[in-house]
Amino acid sequence: MVHRSRFLLPLLVGTAAVTAACAHPSVEATSAHAPGAAAARTPHRVASGRVGGGGSGLAPPVVHPFTAARDGAAIVLAELDGRTVAYVADEDDALVRVIDVEDGRELSSARIGGIPGQLALRKDGRLVVTLRDTSQLVVLSGGGSAESKLTVDKRVDIAADPVGLALSPDDAVLVVTSGWGRAVTVLDAETLAVRAEHAVAREPRGVVVSNDGKRAFVSHVVGDKLDVITLDASAEPGNAKAKKALAVDGVEHFFSRMGSNEQKRAACQGFALARAETGRIFAPHVLVFTGDPAENSSGYGGGSEGREAEVMHIPVIDEDAAKVIPESTGLAAGLEGVPGRCALPRAAAVGKAGLFVTCLGDNVVALFDADAVNPHDVSLGRWAVPAGPVGIALDEAHSRAVVWSQFAHAMTTIAIGDGTTAQRPLALSSVTFPRETRASAKLERGRVLFHSTGDDRISGDGRACASCHPDGRDDTLVWSSPNGPRQTPMLAGRLSGAAPYGWNGDASDVSMHLVSTFKRLGGKGLTGDDKEALMAYVSALRPPPERKLKDAPAVSRGQAIFRSPQAECSSCHGTDGDLPDGVSHDVKSRSGGDQRVKFDTPSLRFVGGSAPYFHDGRYKTLGALLTKSDGKMGHTKHLAPTELADLEAYLESL
Repeated sequence: MVHRSRFLLPLLVGTAAVTAACAHPSVEATSAHAPGAAAARTPHRVASGRVGGGGSGLAPPVVHPFTAARDGAAIVLAELDGRTVAYVADEDDALVRVIDVEDGRELSSARIGGIPGQLALRKDGRLVVTLRDTSQLVVLSGGGSAESKLTVDKRVDIAADPVGLALSPDDAVLVVTSGWGRAVTVLDAETLAVRAEHAVAREPRGVVVSNDGKRAFVSHVVGDKLDVITLDASAEPGNAKAKKALAVDGVEHFFSRMGSNEQKRAACQGFALARAETGRIFAPHVLVFTGDPAENSSGYGGGSEGREAEVMHIPVIDEDAAKVIPESTGLAAGLEGVPGRCALPRAAAVGKAGLFVTCLGDNVVALFDADAVNPHDVSLGRWAVPAGPVGIALDEAHSRAVVWSQFAHAMTTIAIGDGTTAQRPLALSSVTFPRETRASAKLERGRVLFHSTGDDRISGDGRACASCHPDGRDDTLVWSSPNGPRQTPMLAGRLSGAAPYGWNGDASDVSMHLVSTFKRLGGKGLTGDDKEALMAYVSALRPPPERKLKDAPAVSRGQAIFRSPQAECSSCHGTDGDLPDGVSHDVKSRSGGDQRVKFDTPSLRFVGGSAPYFHDGRYKTLGALLTKSDGKMGHTKHLAPTELADLEAYLESL
């Protein structure tokens, strides 16, 4: 059995803080709360007790999901016994909350044995939930009213780190994206039997199903791909006809023009997709200018050379043609430099009023013209909301948007009009809910700082830490820097015991490395309590969940090879790849722009999910790394193909 050292307090997952106590062994319903902002109201109390314990003899609740509730989100809406309610995936407290939208009362909440990622509602009122930490899919019934608590109907294992959800219009098919597992799973929505599992590129997240139920569209947090998956019940896993990858047209094109030179940009932050009933799918993400890795720059990428390092972009996909509408890929000439560009888009929904996008870091909801050729060019509104907006749902019948802000533990209702005219909200109200699982004020502050896009102490061009480290992981990109090309390293789960820091090992601790990073980003630098808070948050980022071993014997054989004196892997990377020797080595990896020849030994924790490899990202896969670095870093030339496969399987397990 491979040893996996749990070296950090698992306090934070993605954009949400949770405590180690969030691995709940039982499913429990908790009492309803009187929110802080509505303390004078009489709360609708729900008795404490285990979900599913006995019957009440009362008629089951009548749950009518809103149409958009079949697209997974951190918040979905339904009509429950005649009132509008919001079901919320609260990652911090590992709860599913049921909130009356009209008066902000929490009707009930339930622990379901893990950290919820997203929710989706079936037509029959059953709630489908992804559990990120336990890598499970759960189906709940009961509605969540006082008369009928949420009850677990089914629970199944799924690929690691499931987040995104989408149901087909007929409720027959359920599609789930697993970020760390690099998989898209197609299931029978009723039985949860797996119809197909597709291996995809890193960090799949947003997913919607076309109105005809024939295709699923999947976005990625990193990279420039949009997956189009055929939902064919007869398709077997691995069937080449069942999946095709569609590069989002324009993402790899040259977007912005500075004089006579064209600047190539790369895509990232593809957390969300929004599906319109008209057959248009919106893919809000960010385009970044990394600079030319072969040339040295004063900072990291374009922001250090007078250009916007990041630009908001919303291409539009025609779901029937399964193609990006070419006209939607252009960028307005004056877009760069426009304030409030939504550098961290996290959730999206489209309705009569337009396309709504929640912007993490800015803590706003931005409204764009969904009918425009380039929606990102036409802003119709912008509303401040509490910190950490990670979910949005539209209530078209009442002309309002409902937003869940994870950092502030608040639900905000925005009056959005009927879409006939652009308008400011007639009313905007927020209700804050008390934390059930307390996190330190330092960690909470650190999380806000990590995602802050307008703090000139962190960067001079609006970038946040989360811009390059989504969910505390990495953006897969290689940036120009003063010392040469530098690939973004993964943070979550990799800092403890990995000193010194930086590809050249210049910083003896995280604090020293932050000073250098802020300087290169053009920031003034954090000091005092804020710097301590950011360091605490980064050190406590929750590692990804373990992936299931596909071939345990191969992993064991690979471990023996890793530790063998012939391969020499463990001489620099530690017995299990998690304790590097803390020494810089010349492994003949110097490339154009590099000022030095020696590079720090990195930790191999989670190496299987952090491609590409080396400081300049030259190796796209572990297989390429093992075969092409022979003699320069360890020895693998003597290994047979089967032994190389075993060694790769072991590295994937770390």
